[in-house]
Amino acid sequence: MAATVSIVLPTFNREELLCGTLECLLRLDWPDVEIVVVDQTPSHTAATQAFLDSITGRILYLRREKPSVVEAVNHGVRASHGDIVIFVDDDIRVTDPRFIAQHLANYEDPAIGVVAGRVLDAQTLKRGVYDPRSADLAWGFFHTGWDHETPCEFTTAPGANMSFRREVFMQVGGIDERLVGNAFRWENDFCLKVRKAGYRVIFDPTPTVHHFYRSAGGNENRHLHGRDPASHGWYRDFFQNQMYVALK
Repeated sequence: MAATVSIVLPTFNREELLCGTLECLLRLDWPDVEIVVVDQTPSHTAATQAFLDSITGRILYLRREKPSVVEAVNHGVRASHGDIVIFVDDDIRVTDPRFIAQHLANYEDPAIGVVAGRVLDAQTLKRGVYDPRSADLAWGFFHTGWDHETPCEFTTAPGANMSFRREVFMQVGGIDERLVGNAFRWENDFCLKVRKAGYRVIFDPTPTVHHFYRSAGGNENRHLHGRDPASHGWYRDFFQNQMYVALK
């Protein structure tokens, strides 16, 4: 019997990209899959809302007023029913309909708790090179890329393309909601908890997504030289989360 699968998709202030992402997910080839959309957008354009209304019967649609990526992940996973949960961003494209099967092939090994998939920049599709320093527990996060073709053990996974056993997610208590704002490093923190619980976290380059980096909406990553209050707020959360995970 094929495993049941849930795809959890939090979204915030995306429009056309969200619609394109959902169109890709609805075309995936798997006999038993639910798509859980956790929408934190105050209001959509007429076109986006019309699209969401048109697929109401094909997705589990949840709304949350307070934007928070970690709370959205926890809410979406707890509302899901699949044995395996695949987590993706709201600004990606999946070109291979076997994407789900590619993730699930790894779970034949009961020791695997999390699978990190490959993420390519949608604008360039440039392949990267594996850096062995990414295996270091303390500093590996800073040397990790998800655009190469080398299967390996990992300490973190990309929010744009990762999967995990739902029972393991619940066992480790989900995502730490003390990570604030942009929740920088939430994936790293989650993967370290999974490893501490005795499971493996691996990278498999086969399940691939194309990610539209720097697109409008979402968290809208800022930079240190920004003079607007949003930049200051983004980096306040960035450094707080960075220190919190480092201390843990």
